[in-house]
Amino acid sequence: MSDEIKKISKEILPTPEERLEWFAEYERVGKVPPVCKKFGISRKTFYKWWRRYKRQNQSLDSLKNRSRRPHSNPRATPEHIVKRLKMLREQTGFGQKRLQLYLAIWYGIDIAENTIWKILRRSGVDMKGTKSKRRKIKLNEPLFPGDRIVLFVKQFEKEIRGHKYYYYAAADECTHLRVGKIYGRHSTLSALDFIQHVITSLPFPIHYVHTPLDNVFTSVAQSRSKTHAFTQNVRRLGIKHHVPTRKQFESDLYFERMKKFDSADGFLKLSFNSVVDAERTIHNYLLDYNNKQPRIEIQKLTPLQKLQQFEQFKELTEFDPLRQS
Repeated sequence: MSDEIKKISKEILPTPEERLEWFAEYERVGKVPPVCKKFGISRKTFYKWWRRYKRQNQSLDSLKNRSRRPHSNPRATPEHIVKRLKMLREQTGFGQKRLQLYLAIWYGIDIAENTIWKILRRSGVDMKGTKSKRRKIKLNEPLFPGDRIVLFVKQFEKEIRGHKYYYYAAADECTHLRVGKIYGRHSTLSALDFIQHVITSLPFPIHYVHTPLDNVFTSVAQSRSKTHAFTQNVRRLGIKHHVPTRKQFESDLYFERMKKFDSADGFLKLSFNSVVDAERTIHNYLLDYNNKQPRIEIQKLTPLQKLQQFEQFKELTEFDPLRQS
């Protein structure tokens, strides 16, 4: 219904004073049909307003036009979900697709993209400008948690029950927070499973993921391939994938930069009786690394303390990747 039609419909509706004339005429003639005929209304309309008028002690306010909007909408999005959505939008600046993903992963909230768009639009957010205003992250500018995640893959020096195992690790460049997991194969499937683990474990969204020059993550033959399964799946998750060129990968500058976020993982040299023992050792190592070990690169703070410097994470008392996921 257009605004003009709404205006006309409002003007057609009788005023409280006009409805009082109905009742005055009814008291004069004592019959409803002549009143309805004279004022061009139905009996149903007359009795509706008559009952309302009598029920409220013949108050003039009872004859005022009321909104037809329902008092409640059982299909409306609950208020706590709306608040969670607005908070996530303010923290990340993401569009509806990535907001839908992180609401589902972190909070178990399943909500349609269109609903997210409508809620944010009603809140005054310019959704059309979301993509063009996205911050581009440069090498030397201050970082926020999740801006860049670096992935590493290392092999256990000793076999576990006659089988080779690999340790996949991810480090956040801003906070140096780390996540790790063991895999029996070094493959693209392992890499895809690990990036899902990283997303669900870290308490913040991811913008960029940096991977080594490896066939598991990209096509080595074709520089920065966009058709590799890992790249395509990461992009579907709303994450940008960065792979160094061969020249960058072999340079000393790249090696020195990676050393800042990598660490000597002593457990890779140990012997384990089972994969469960290795997983338990890695879990304890990550708990100690993230919560207790100060890092020179972040002003001798622990990764958790660095994370707590940001307003939305100051209440976090411990980072446990297994508990997060």
